[in-house]
Amino acid sequence: MATEKRDKVYWHDAFFAAMQLEFHDYIDVLTFIDEHQLSKEALIMDVLIIKKAANVQISTNIGRIFQTHNIIEYKSETDNLTKWDYYKVVGYANLYSAFGEIPIEEITITFVSTPKPVNLLSHLANERGFAVEEVEPGIYHIKGDMFAVQILESKKLADNVFLKNLRSELTKHDMARLLYAYQKYGVLERTSAYLSRIFAANAVALEGVKSMTEANVQEILYRHFKEKGWIDRDANEVANEKVEDSKRETAFEMLQRNFDIKDIAAILKMPTEWVQNLATTSTDSTLKI
Repeated sequence: MATEKRDKVYWHDAFFAAMQLEFHDYIDVLTFIDEHQLSKEALIMDVLIIKKAANVQISTNIGRIFQTHNIIEYKSETDNLTKWDYYKVVGYANLYSAFGEIPIEEITITFVSTPKPVNLLSHLANERGFAVEEVEPGIYHIKGDMFAVQILESKKLADNVFLKNLRSELTKHDMARLLYAYQKYGVLERTSAYLSRIFAANAVALEGVKSMTEANVQEILYRHFKEKGWIDRDANEVANEKVEDSKRETAFEMLQRNFDIKDIAAILKMPTEWVQNLATTSTDSTLKI
C-alpha cells in the first residue's frame, strides 16, 4: 500500500510537468497550480440529517422532500443567501455523494434564509432555467437541478414556529407563542441554546412575556433560568438580571450598527447614561484590540 501511495505521488508530479509541456506554446498566458486547495478552512456542512429508516416518510411541510441524506444550510437574518452559497452547498453534496458512494437521488439540499433570497430565486429561474415553485408560504421547491432542493424563507413560514422566530425583533406575541410551543415538545434539556439566543436577541419581548401571568410561561422561564444555573436566588431577581444582560447584548449590536444612543435608550427603555457607558466600553474594547 505504501508503494502504491508513493507511485501515485510520483506520477502526479510527472503529470503536472506533462501538462506544462503540452501547453508550452501558451506558457506566458496560462498559470499552472499544483494541488490547488479549494478552501483555507475545512469543508463543513451546517447540518446533516440522516433518516435511520429509509422507508419512513417525513410528513412535515419542510421535510416532505427528505430522502436518506439531507444537507441543510442556514443563513441568519444578517446574511444573504447568494448564488455562490447555492453552488457551494451543491458542491458539498457532490463531494458527500462521491466520498460516501451515495446515489444522488438519496440526497436532498435545504437552504434556510430569514429574508427572501430574491436574487438567487431569479438567478435559478431565469439564468439556470429551473422551475421555482412556492408550494407553501415560504417554501420554494427548485426543480431541474441534479439534487432535490428547497429554499425556506423562514420568516414567512406558517407552521414552523421555531424556524420562523429564529431572529431578533420578535413581538411579545411571537415570544409567547414560541414559549408555548417549546413547552409542548418538552425539549428544554436538549435545546436550551435556542432559548438563550432568542432571549439575548429579543430583550424587549422577553421583558414583555416575563410580566405575563400565565403559569406555563413563567414555568418555562423558571426552568430555563434554573437549568442555566441562574436561579440560586429569587427567580424574579435573576430574571430581571437576565433581561438587563439581554438588553446589554442587544445594545452592543445596535451600537455596532451605528444606531443613535438616544434611540437605543428609547427602544430598550433604559437610561441614556446606561447606553452611553456601554458605548464607551465598546469603544475601549475596540481600541484594545
